[in-house]
Amino acid sequence: MFPLEMALLFLSQFVFTTLIIVLLLRFCLQLSGAGSHNVITQWIIKITRPCIKPLQWILPSWRRFDSSVIVVALLLSMLKVFIYGYLKVGIDFPVLPIFIFACAQLLQFILQLYGIAVIAQAVLSWVNPDPNPLSDLLYVLTAPLLNFARRFIPPLAGFDLSPVAVWVSLQIVNIVIVAPIMQRSLWMIY
Repeated sequence: MFPLEMALLFLSQFVFTTLIIVLLLRFCLQLSGAGSHNVITQWIIKITRPCIKPLQWILPSWRRFDSSVIVVALLLSMLKVFIYGYLKVGIDFPVLPIFIFACAQLLQFILQLYGIAVIAQAVLSWVNPDPNPLSDLLYVLTAPLLNFARRFIPPLAGFDLSPVAVWVSLQIVNIVIVAPIMQRSLWMIY
């Protein structure tokens, strides 16, 4: 592979992955009920609006579930895999394994996003307990998971261990469920 092809591959992977993560962040914030009053939430909505707006007229929303965000993220994930396959290997991949891989990759991104948010929220609560836009956003994003874990794990000597339990649970789901699906879809491709 030539250096220019490698640079193009890196750049396309970076752009697609960043946009997919921002779309999934918007989706997770919608599910958690985050309002649009936060500066970071407003930025995320502003960045993702051009991608989502055309599909919002076609695809219905159900409660807080905006299907257009997931559809665009799925299409971008599939396109990312197609571009990677074409530039790296030089072949076209079948659609069904690409679809399965893209769905699993979106789920993996969501699990990683929540894992990072839980860790960041826990660290921010120790370092800077004063409210700011980032801590407010992380609180809204992680509160449903942490509150669920707090029902089963009481504080131990004043320490809240629910972030550790949530992070470990997210990693186990990623290892036990998502990784095998991704591996099997790759086997279907080759």
